[in-house]
Amino acid sequence: MFRFDKSILMPVSFILFFICSIAETNRAPFDMGEAESELIAGFMTEYGSMGFGLFMMGEYLNIVVGACLTTILFLGGWDCPFGLFPGVWWFLIKIYVLIFSFIWIRWTYPRTQIYKLLNLSWKILIPFSLVNLLVAAAFIKVF
Repeated sequence: MFRFDKSILMPVSFILFFICSIAETNRAPFDMGEAESELIAGFMTEYGSMGFGLFMMGEYLNIVVGACLTTILFLGGWDCPFGLFPGVWWFLIKIYVLIFSFIWIRWTYPRTQIYKLLNLSWKILIPFSLVNLLVAAAFIKVF
């Protein structure tokens, strides 16, 4: 059966989730709290090699977890539309593309100001997500 509510609302949900997962990684353009380039190494100044390495590994693990959640929730997980690759490889390809886009966004866009991030989250992302939730609830109730 064709699900009208999911076909219309999933791109909006995907964009909202992807922007929020980029902001959750605390990397440029949303790294207001640290700003390592202005503060030598930010909060990691006091850490030696192993502690610093664990912090950096944790940040990159956050990117991998965000890409895995995005793949599972919005991109079909391990399903392949062509039937060429086994499920695990197709899942890894989707994750790799999302990780590449995370890093590409970091390299492309400059750091935003804290007030622009607050305006983005409070004035754009939260209202769009609430409207998306209400429209999805209306479609589920009607259809």
